[in-house]
Formats: sequence, C-alpha cells, structure tokens
Amino acid sequence: MQLSVTESVTQQDLDEIRLGLNAFNSRFIDINEMKAIGVFMRDEAGRKCAGLTGSTYGNWLRIDMLWVSDELRGQGAGSQLIEAAEAEARARGCRYAQVDTASFQARPFYEKLGYTLRFSLDNYPRHHQRHYLSKAL
Repeated sequence: MQLSVTESVTQQDLDEIRLGLNAFNSRFIDINEMKAIGVFMRDEAGRKCAGLTGSTYGNWLRIDMLWVSDELRGQGAGSQLIEAAEAEARARGCRYAQVDTASFQARPFYEKLGYTLRFSLDNYPRHHQRHYLSKAL
C-alpha cells in the first residue's frame, strides 16, 4: 500500500473516487436519483451573466454554486435563479433545499428567500464563518 498527497488532483482521480463512493453508497440508496441542475442567465451575446448549479437527490435540492455578475446584482437575478431551481426541484419531487454560504457572501439573501440557518462553522476559512441553511419547498 502506498500513500500519496498531492495538490494536483486530476479528472481521472475525481472519477475513480466518485465511482468507488457510488459503488459503496448504492448498497444503501438509489444513486441514480441524483441529477444535476443548472439555471443560467445570458446576455444578448450569449455570455453567462448569472447562474446556479447543484443537484437534486431523492427529495432534496442541493445548491452548490450561485453567481450573479456585478452588473446584475441587486436587480432580482439571484432570486429568479433560486425560484427557477426550486420550481424544477419540486417538479422532480423534492420537498427540501439546502445551501451553504460564507459570512462575506449571501446569508441574508437566502434567509430573505425563506432559508433557515441550521448551523455555522467558525474560523472557516480563517476569520470568516460558513453557514448551512435549509428550506422546506
């Protein structure tokens, strides 16, 4: 057995670990229920100016990333992305949603949309906090 540590993780590394984890998890849950979700806004030239990525899994929506360009911030784009993702998640049978965000990011934004803080990690990273929120759909 040989142990190695690297900061150069390849796509093949990720795929091999994901396959191993999926094989183990499939003994307990239906991993085929996991489906990616993406909601995007594009400008007239077709460039992305806002987007949300995540997944639905069983009865949960997981929001991984939400980004809104500086030009669109404060104009409701983020709320539209969340609402569209939640609508699609409900159509897929989801009853709950989860997201995490850093203290310098969007906790008040998610709370305004009905998400409830479940717990926070201090000093993540360094002097910030990581907040974990969820919502019933």
